[in-house]
Amino acid sequence: MQFFVIIFKNLLGYDGLIIILALVNLFYILPRLKKSNAELEHSLQPTIYLPIEKIINSIRQNNNSELDLHLLRKLKEKETKCYHVFVSITTIFPLMGILGTIISLLRLVSFNSDTIMLNFTTALTSTFWGLVCAIIFKAIDGTVSPKIAFNDDNFNLLISRIDRYTSKGDDYETKNIS
Repeated sequence: MQFFVIIFKNLLGYDGLIIILALVNLFYILPRLKKSNAELEHSLQPTIYLPIEKIINSIRQNNNSELDLHLLRKLKEKETKCYHVFVSITTIFPLMGILGTIISLLRLVSFNSDTIMLNFTTALTSTFWGLVCAIIFKAIDGTVSPKIAFNDDNFNLLISRIDRYTSKGDDYETKNIS
């Protein structure tokens, strides 16, 4: 029971910063990441399996109803930005825990047993919260990163198909002119 009292008592100090960052990552960054991921997937999915001729005709006719490469690129950049912020915050948690540990241990000014015990438990709770948050968000990253990779693969496949078709088409048109 004293274990939980010590852990939650230190939430008002440096450990609170770790928890606030975890809440920002969970309730602000992650929903934005999921939303941008879903928007990109929704925009990419109908175009991936279309015949390339239909995609090219849609681009040439400036028919934005089926494919807007600029919109897809913006959605891809938004998804990438959100994902990098999410991953960066996730990797910071252990570092914040270590920093909290060092800050607490540096406060040792006297070496009586009560002071040592208080500062040492405070130091360990920072490490505890940093590692717990890192583990939780690493697990969440394990479910999010395949979706990001799937969208990335689909986006690159679409661009590659368009590039190959237009390169082939340019060669064909050049050969017919000469």
